[in-house]
Amino acid sequence: MNTLTKKILINASLEKIWTILADVTRTPEWVDGVKESERTGAVREGKGTRWRESCVLDRQHIEVEHEMTVWEPMKKAVIQSKLPMNGSMTRTLVFNPKPEGVEVTVEFLWDLGIAGMLLGEQKVRNILDQSFENTLANWKDLAEKP
Repeated sequence: MNTLTKKILINASLEKIWTILADVTRTPEWVDGVKESERTGAVREGKGTRWRESCVLDRQHIEVEHEMTVWEPMKKAVIQSKLPMNGSMTRTLVFNPKPEGVEVTVEFLWDLGIAGMLLGEQKVRNILDQSFENTLANWKDLAEKP
């Protein structure tokens, strides 16, 4: 497993930040590379929410399936993703209110399976590192809009 941890301070209410995360149909607005997102299960929000995204990563089109496996409102969420070629990713998001905003810590764990072997782990790590940075910056910008 590969891992990265990112933190960002967002100057917005915890409720607004959480609302953006909770509406999985809005991921194309802020998740780097996501072009389309649609719910695929009956659960609309919270644990058990499932959705599929059509993405572009390093000029490659991929389809990704997600499930919210942990849902502790305004505290913690865990998203499990199935990636092409037997890959997987787990994102753990922890929310920590501070006087100046909300610190969001995201731990990314992934195994890209065959795709990782073909592309090379270091190249993949660099691509994902930049994509995660872009995603957090986009989330911050969206949440901080009046």
